[in-house]
Amino acid sequence: MPVVCARELGFTWSPLWSSLRCHRLSSRAGTRAATEQSVQLGSLPRLCVRPGFWVGHGLQGKPCRRKRSRTAALRLVQAAASEPPLRPAPSSEQGVVDAAPSSTSVEGVTRIRRHYETFWWRCRLTNETYRINYRVEETLNTRAPLFHVLLIHGFGANLLHFRKNQPVLAQEGHRVFALDLLGFGASDKPCLSSAKRRPDGMPSGSRDGYSLELWRDLCIDFIHEMDRCYADTPHRWVICGNSIGGLVALMTGVALQDQMVIEPAGRNTDAAPAPTEATESRRDRLAGLVLLNCAGGLTGVRYSELSPLGAALWWLFTAIFFRSPIVYWLFERIRRPASLRNTLRQIYRNPEAINEDLIEILREPAHDEGARDVFASVLRGDAGPTPRELLKQLSPKKRVLVLWGRDDPWTPFDRGIYPGIAFSEWVSEPTQMRLVCIENCGHCPHDDSPERVNTEVCAFLKELWHLERCDDATEPSNDVTSPHNNNDNAPRDTH
Repeated sequence: MPVVCARELGFTWSPLWSSLRCHRLSSRAGTRAATEQSVQLGSLPRLCVRPGFWVGHGLQGKPCRRKRSRTAALRLVQAAASEPPLRPAPSSEQGVVDAAPSSTSVEGVTRIRRHYETFWWRCRLTNETYRINYRVEETLNTRAPLFHVLLIHGFGANLLHFRKNQPVLAQEGHRVFALDLLGFGASDKPCLSSAKRRPDGMPSGSRDGYSLELWRDLCIDFIHEMDRCYADTPHRWVICGNSIGGLVALMTGVALQDQMVIEPAGRNTDAAPAPTEATESRRDRLAGLVLLNCAGGLTGVRYSELSPLGAALWWLFTAIFFRSPIVYWLFERIRRPASLRNTLRQIYRNPEAINEDLIEILREPAHDEGARDVFASVLRGDAGPTPRELLKQLSPKKRVLVLWGRDDPWTPFDRGIYPGIAFSEWVSEPTQMRLVCIENCGHCPHDDSPERVNTEVCAFLKELWHLERCDDATEPSNDVTSPHNNNDNAPRDTH
């Protein structure tokens, strides 16, 4: 377990799952006995704190630089007591949802809450259950939410990256979900690396370890579980993602576009009648997509795009670099506050957006156990499908909003292999996509220019809702019990 140092108190805190012990390191003759303070930390064993001592596991023989007062010791106890007790994962059923308290910072009590609700996800790849952190916001009023909106963050980020967008969308009458993908934020960070190889010696594909397919499956299962949790008011989904989160959103949308949801007609009224078979309608589960500077792949290299020699050289490079201590050294440097700030200055154009809150949001999860292994696994992973392939698979009925920061150095708007300007050329029907280039904005437009993004997304959602209501007025009856209208494959959504 990582050891967190509280330098200002002269203590080291090691959050062990088993015993927590205190070790007296100064046994000078004549030293007066220190007063021992004990507290009970939730479900954890007793913790003893003594002034002038180091608190931790396996730290015998490391002297404390200077003695601290009893008050300082009690401060450490209070900070440690605020750490939420860990909850055991359920042993069988997937989809158990519960609430989780806020967490503490690696150097004291955090100013920003990390933990929200918990979705226990059964991963198909490992057949293990993992903790997925998510947050839901909605406006409490007499009307049912218009859409369910899912926000998917990019690489190295978490659900708090949408802190400037989620409340605004909720105020518009939508139920808005944001989740931490497996391996990021406050979600679990298991080691999913595998030694599987294809016959030609190359990696076995994107299903091995952390991948876009893994996160797509997570989002699909999460959507199904939220539909079960809110079964009294079924809704269609709008999926929004930034960077690789945009690619995950696109993959999830393609997978959900043929799935149907049964919803009561007239649910947007203040006093909607109780749904009956005559008032129910069948709709596609997916209403639309929002892509924010969508990435071209999980990594920048695809073996299918390389020559045999290039593929062999790239495999050798990843085997040497990404499976050695070098990648861990790189991770240690990247997660430093100064390095994070320098990186953000490259991809942000609004200096005011790069504040201490953003640094803390990105830095804290990088200190979780398993974070550096996730980093290494993603770097040596498969790039996954291309945006061109996915957009060509998307139904021409599905509306897509693409927002792109023009000054993005990582996924440029008008150059590169998968530039933003080319997205409108890859859809089946040009009218189904709206492409908006945001000036003076970088790789994360939702955080770099939140006012513009919120305006565009809210207008897009209103347009989708208007089209859906127009369809209700023009379509014939969709009574699913009628013997003349029981073709599940017939298109129901004409927008």
